[in-house]
Amino acid sequence: MGNNFTCLLVEDDVLGIEMLEDYINRRNDLTLLATGTQLSEVEELLHKYSPSIIFLDLIIPYGEKNNFSYDKIPNDIIIIIISAIPLSYYKRAIPIGEKFELLKPISFENFSKCVDHVIEKLSLVNE
Repeated sequence: MGNNFTCLLVEDDVLGIEMLEDYINRRNDLTLLATGTQLSEVEELLHKYSPSIIFLDLIIPYGEKNNFSYDKIPNDIIIIIISAIPLSYYKRAIPIGEKFELLKPISFENFSKCVDHVIEKLSLVNE
């Protein structure tokens, strides 16, 4: 499996960023393109890069005012939600389309299981 998948990380917690960057860098099949710390940066990052995967913290500062909303994330990008709150309990807006869930605290084992599942799905689509 020689595929390499690009990703963005959107997380506001410094320790969370360091940990997830480390997890991403431990894998030969992932390349981190950029990291954002607020929701308002997502649209700009999406214009600049075309990631296969976004690691997205749901509880994150919005940042500068702009017209970003989750529906601006293209449907072909797989979203991995990183949150301490299970999606089933989260009552605010969430991205539409295919989502995977990584609950904090995130172990490397759980991170890898989730990413393996996502990559398997992406590989089937790209065949």
